[in-house]
Amino acid sequence: MKLDDFLEIEKEYGLVNDQIDGFAYWTFFRCDLKWDLEKLIDSYDEMYVHPEFSFWKKMKARLGMVKYALCNSRIPKGPHKALILNHERRVWMDDHYECIYTDKIAAEYPGSVVLERPYFQQHSQPVRTKNLVYTDRIELKAMLHFYIRSFFFKKQISDLRKRLEERIREPLDKICKAYQVSYDGRRIIDRMVCGYYIYQVKKKDLGRLIKKINPKVILEVVGYNFDCMVVNELGAELHIPTVELQHGVTGGEHLPYNYAKGTKVKQFAQYFFAFSRFWIEAARYPLPAERLVEAGFPYLEEKAGEVKRKYHKDGIHKIIFISQPMIGDRLAEIAATLNQLIDREKYQIIFKLHPGEYERWKERYPQLAGSDIKVIDNRQTDLYELFAQSEYQVGAYGSTATFEGLEFDLKTFILREGASSEMKLLCDTTWAEFFDTAQELYEMIQDGTKNAGAETGFWKRDALKTVKKRIDDIAGK
Repeated sequence: MKLDDFLEIEKEYGLVNDQIDGFAYWTFFRCDLKWDLEKLIDSYDEMYVHPEFSFWKKMKARLGMVKYALCNSRIPKGPHKALILNHERRVWMDDHYECIYTDKIAAEYPGSVVLERPYFQQHSQPVRTKNLVYTDRIELKAMLHFYIRSFFFKKQISDLRKRLEERIREPLDKICKAYQVSYDGRRIIDRMVCGYYIYQVKKKDLGRLIKKINPKVILEVVGYNFDCMVVNELGAELHIPTVELQHGVTGGEHLPYNYAKGTKVKQFAQYFFAFSRFWIEAARYPLPAERLVEAGFPYLEEKAGEVKRKYHKDGIHKIIFISQPMIGDRLAEIAATLNQLIDREKYQIIFKLHPGEYERWKERYPQLAGSDIKVIDNRQTDLYELFAQSEYQVGAYGSTATFEGLEFDLKTFILREGASSEMKLLCDTTWAEFFDTAQELYEMIQDGTKNAGAETGFWKRDALKTVKKRIDDIAGK
């Protein structure tokens, strides 16, 4: 799905900066709309397979949120140089869970406060993060506000729906026509209505929290998350610089990082710290060039060095597949076929599921469940350790993990079907090679073609030092 038409239409109608009672309804939900359209166009599976909870498990999860709201919502005392919105999907590290994007940076600023959103109404524990504050209280309060409005203020809800429908009807029709797809606009309007009321609570409560912490700088991960967008607004209004730390792909087809030229977005962070120059050049950020910083990935640089020293290839040529929900069925089919072609005394296939595929993967990919392919379906297995022991990696679509594999100098092969623009760019620059079928992949592996990797400087070096220096500069030390 090409973005040019989408960007031009939203620019034509001034949608990015349009508001209803201060709520930038389009900017908060443009990504949801685009993902809905992508599913219709490409017929991919859901991005994430959510856990199935029984009634009692749901009740337990909600009671857990109440506990977190009561026990983990206090702001610690003292001066706080930085406020950090981490990634709630933590990774297991020996004896604790870690946010691989922010924990190392937070440790450089002992007085920083770290905010964590619930992940499927839960939080991973134990952790070592200092001054950790959960946002469950704000989440519960916001949802309660919406439910009360929905139940007792039906006319107000109806009027809001009409206002939204009037504003997006024409541009939405143009977008659907451009992509030749039929879409029920009520779906996105429902989310906008919910977002309108959630925004009212979050803007007020997060604003109060920021004023109490009074940070010199705000750092965040996943800048298109609802909370981050609200905080970016607040940062602009309170004159506190906001910085987004790259966590995944940001290429030319990834809508959150692409806007029409000249667009100013209050909900976007004021600075963007990219993994490397590759990513700065891959998207149309709504920021001037001097605010796009080649910063690196501190966790990857440190962890990769550790596992390279600790783990070694054992003589079995390991082929690791990096799966994603929207293309996982096709990758599973290729992996199963390849497994029949290779000499399994010399090769081993590892199929690394995306966290969004952990639930019910045996039902979705029966060809893997009934094979001797090693399937990784948990957060306890370290991906970098798998990389260090592997020789080949197979990626698709636009997984960040595939780019991380370059740090381990893996021979990299990309499924052409559905490949994102950044994956195409990766192959154009010879860091990887395209393939179309399991047979072709088998022949390429047998050929032994060597792709470039870490030696080419794909990743920015001295990442933690670079990040800290730039944060200090932005915060005015």
